[in-house]
Amino acid sequence: MTTPTNIPSLEREDHILDQLKEKFGDAIKESRVSRRSRPEVTVAMEKMLEVSRFLRDELGFDRANGAGGADYLRDQKMEVIYHVSNLARKETRDIVLSVKEIVPRSSPKVNSLVSIWPSVENFERETYEMYGIAFDGHPHLEKLFLIDNWDGPPPLRKDVRIPTD
Repeated sequence: MTTPTNIPSLEREDHILDQLKEKFGDAIKESRVSRRSRPEVTVAMEKMLEVSRFLRDELGFDRANGAGGADYLRDQKMEVIYHVSNLARKETRDIVLSVKEIVPRSSPKVNSLVSIWPSVENFERETYEMYGIAFDGHPHLEKLFLIDNWDGPPPLRKDVRIPTD
């Protein structure tokens, strides 16, 4: 059987994920390529700082393009997601790696990655404000978008009902 030539190779994406699995073993909980140039990896909470430093220092992922959260009420867990790129190398500039960590909904607290990628500062603030996920070590973990007198729960949590009247 021959391989069609019009199917894009995912070799670059697989290589990144393979390097992470080889270096961190069981700390890489899941990995996949969702589509061309979009690999994803889920990292154990206790290894997130170490994996992120490796991504920046060894694999060249020098830029965090964004970050956010997700709430999985039924599973009683939350997720923090960072989207990072390697802008220094032309051959991998189009790759956006999604780096995820799962946190328990009952105690949503993770380490801040501001010391690794300073551009995540406001993304982490927004995630804290909207989902209630705390970022240990964040330099300015305070409100960003909500009105100053907001005293309700984090509004993007699945169990929050905002009055409409």
